[in-house]
Amino acid sequence: MALLKRLDTLEVATADLADAVRVYRQNFGFDLQPGSAADSVTLKVGGAEIRLVAGAAAVAATGSSGEGLSGLWLEAEDVGQVAAALKRAGIEPPPPRIDQGRRVLALDPRIANQVPLYIFDRKA
Repeated sequence: MALLKRLDTLEVATADLADAVRVYRQNFGFDLQPGSAADSVTLKVGGAEIRLVAGAAAVAATGSSGEGLSGLWLEAEDVGQVAAALKRAGIEPPPPRIDQGRRVLALDPRIANQVPLYIFDRKA
């Protein structure tokens, strides 16, 4: 049984949200919608979402480049099973937090090639 069900969201940090929206519309023809926060917009690709996020925290998450992938959200059947598998692999995951009705493991970017990785389930 696979521990992860699907890719949910890719978060992409941008220093200039208006310019990023223009690029995604002009170059790729995406229909972007306002996000849940004032400094974000979203677009759907298949069953997943790309969230363009502006602001200091989003840009800081990318490290020195300032723009790029700032978060990868994966849905799991059970976060507890994922945490147990990580422990068996020698990785000590943090305790899950509750966020928007989901249990979320916010994993250290050092274990995922410097990408902030969030694994969640809907069992909050």
